[in-house]
Amino acid sequence: MKVLKYLGPKQIAITELPQPLIADGEVLVQTHACGICATDVKTYMRGHPLIKPGSVLGHEMSGVIVESRAAKWRVGERVVVAPYVPCGECRYCRRKQFTLCVNLWDDSVEPGGFSEYLRVPSRLVQKGMFCLPEHVDFLTATLVEPLACCYHSFEAMRLQAGDSLLIVGDGPMGLEQAMIGKQLGASPIVVAGMMPDRLALAAQYADHVINVKEQSLKDEVMKLSNNEGMDHVIVSVGSPEVAEGSVALVRRGGVINFFAGLPGGSRLTIDPNHIHYNEVTVIGTFGFAHTHFKRAVGSLSDGSLDVTGLITRTVTMDEAESAFNDGAEYRGIKSVMVFA
Repeated sequence: MKVLKYLGPKQIAITELPQPLIADGEVLVQTHACGICATDVKTYMRGHPLIKPGSVLGHEMSGVIVESRAAKWRVGERVVVAPYVPCGECRYCRRKQFTLCVNLWDDSVEPGGFSEYLRVPSRLVQKGMFCLPEHVDFLTATLVEPLACCYHSFEAMRLQAGDSLLIVGDGPMGLEQAMIGKQLGASPIVVAGMMPDRLALAAQYADHVINVKEQSLKDEVMKLSNNEGMDHVIVSVGSPEVAEGSVALVRRGGVINFFAGLPGGSRLTIDPNHIHYNEVTVIGTFGFAHTHFKRAVGSLSDGSLDVTGLITRTVTMDEAESAFNDGAEYRGIKSVMVFA
């Protein structure tokens, strides 16, 4: 079978690997689509401390079961697959802090999403694989994983209907957060970014958009919030300067979430008195739990979440390098690799 291997910064190659063999409790999925996410792009462009050269990237996968040794799963079923699930047994899982599971990475799909076939281990089959209804296409299903990350972020922030929400960043995740924020009843929703085409899409879900190339983020936020700041601020761009400046945009008693990862070695200088006297909650969220993944599948299945416009390009393995470069240059919004 064909796979796309990451060989090092700006080095990828299409190679052949044996089709994975499955054991009891496992399934073999023929990949139909796999989303290309910011982590894939960053790894391709400059490497990743946790991803070794020779790995197969890709973790936003959908496809069809072609072999099953798992009860209740049949050949021909259309599925979406999570890249990891918690063990359910460690101290963090017992406290329902599933994204901190110490065994989170013990089981994962083999060899990775940019592959024609995937072995789905038993733990993922049990907790992280879901049927797709016929009206949810394979392309749309690749959005389940990033949407699950967004659901986790809002759950951790304790977002409620009627709360004001500022999303700093107009990338795919920021746009998905605007969509989910609207679904959850946040009001008003403000999206800040610098790409006109992305802000135009954000305007379909947000009450206000701010082009930070043309407007002062702080001035506009204070104008929109009666100089109080926002109930919730989520920083969805990996810039220390932006993260640092966003702390001042949270109201008294509000919550700020550093959602995007920052470059290694980054340091933030913030006013501790703003945190202390105004009782601002500062959190970070990473990834998702199986519960968030299930929720994302449900929202796409029942139509309560409209993700129209997010996927702007589909590519084959042969076109992967072009798609990675698009992501690095912020061209389009979301690219998806297709296989069948």
